[in-house]
Amino acid sequence: MNAKTTRSILRRIPLLLAAAALWCLPGCGVDESSPSPALQGEPVQGLPRPAFVNPADSQVTRLELAASGEFDEASGEAQIFAVVRDQDGNSLLDFDFNVYNFTVTLNPGSAPLTLDPAVTQLGRDTVGDIVVALVIDSSGSMDAVTETGQTRMQVAKDAAKLFVGLMQPGDRTAVVDFSSDARTVQALTDDQTLLNTAIDQFAATGATNIGAAVGEAVRAVGNRPGRRAAVLLTDGDDTVDTVVGGPDVWLNNSASSRFQALQLAQKAGLRVYTVGLGDGLSEQGLADLRAFADETGGEFFPAPTAASLNTAFRETIPGELAQLPPQETFVLSFQSPIGSRPGKSVDVPFRLAILYANANGTLGDKTSGAYRVP
Repeated sequence: MNAKTTRSILRRIPLLLAAAALWCLPGCGVDESSPSPALQGEPVQGLPRPAFVNPADSQVTRLELAASGEFDEASGEAQIFAVVRDQDGNSLLDFDFNVYNFTVTLNPGSAPLTLDPAVTQLGRDTVGDIVVALVIDSSGSMDAVTETGQTRMQVAKDAAKLFVGLMQPGDRTAVVDFSSDARTVQALTDDQTLLNTAIDQFAATGATNIGAAVGEAVRAVGNRPGRRAAVLLTDGDDTVDTVVGGPDVWLNNSASSRFQALQLAQKAGLRVYTVGLGDGLSEQGLADLRAFADETGGEFFPAPTAASLNTAFRETIPGELAQLPPQETFVLSFQSPIGSRPGKSVDVPFRLAILYANANGTLGDKTSGAYRVP
């Protein structure tokens, strides 16, 4: 065995061990283990080398980390998209972080396995692709008939498919269905067949939960780089939020599910474009949609008719999305210890932590997520 082969085998040992440990994922617990003192804000002695350390920096006093994960079935590679901000919400993408500043732990519960930095790669990604959650109301009122003779639900499906058909190579869309609650029925993909199949599943029933819809849109888009947005279509007022009233009430009430969802969208830098279908929205409901758009840098579009809805989804909104500034992220890449298995998908949970030392000591943060292996 030559030296090159030996080095190749040694580099794979951490991933082989990971595969053995993670093979039991579907039956393993995923409770969070206790955070280290560093991740609770207490200083620690030193960092793994050659991690980025800048004793001259005194401007950053706290780190805020957000991350989401994806799996590439073709390459078997997992990617964690990470956004690092300071205490004021400013991106730290221009900092010289390297793989030793980050720690990736897979299955951070009963069988945690921390990846050796040597098997990960760290890059910075800026792309101009559109990354959007298409959020469609499927509450009971969507069964109302429009001027075309079709129900609002069918009109919404047709417009959504029209939107999907305009996707360019590299663009990705997720489909979120909401009524009394919200669920992602298709994760981010560029496969238009999958997206149209998900849209066809909509059925009108239940109440209208705008807060859950926006919150699920934030989760569906995650932290993938690109021109990021949510497009939310509804025909009625929120009927689930326990805080009653319009934006003059809920914008100042942390108990409101609409307020909480707006906070998530703002923190994620997700623009929310809202569309009011038909004539069933009250002045309060219209004000809610305008508030979500205004507070996130999006825009509100009234669509009283099927024709106006088609115009919004075919022309106006795609034009707006194409002009959005792209979000940049760090990207941690590694070969997933768990690969695709025919007929069975698995969510691989991860915990990502960051440490950075400057004049204020050792700063840290952590976040959790998962990537799905189909």
